[in-house]
Amino acid sequence: MEQKEIIAQLMKEGAKKVNDVTIKNVTVTVMDEYTRLGLTLNKEVDGYKAEEDGTYTPVKVKVIFVSAFSIASLLKDNDDAAFAANHLVKHPDAMAMILSRANVTIVQQSVKEGEEYTNPFSENAEPVTFDHDVIINYVTDIKLSDFGLKRLDRLADKMLGFE
Repeated sequence: MEQKEIIAQLMKEGAKKVNDVTIKNVTVTVMDEYTRLGLTLNKEVDGYKAEEDGTYTPVKVKVIFVSAFSIASLLKDNDDAAFAANHLVKHPDAMAMILSRANVTIVQQSVKEGEEYTNPFSENAEPVTFDHDVIINYVTDIKLSDFGLKRLDRLADKMLGFE
């Protein structure tokens, strides 16, 4: 299924689209099975806060988490960034610079506790369940900032062996 069809299906099922969000900061955390990007946003979106008693409370958050691979997948469709997408997967710390000040669209899918979830953008994802309600965030569109584009130009020079 194409990205547009997946997004349309998610929206039909009650997902929420958040337009015109700017990435202020990116943290990179290597997990067991993927690299997680923590995106600090310029405005709040729906999320959950872990409480001391182990429960989760719905709140507004300015940090969301996505996979580096999902961002690289979007960058492969970007004429300015496609050349660097594979490099960024191998060197995810560079995404902090490339994504700085980027404008993004986010689709938020609510998943209830115990409900089976399968990543609709993956062709071979195994269903998982969560022990609490969650919001899955998908970045569905990226417009790189002038700052990010300049960093990409520098990356291209370095990849070509220029200093």
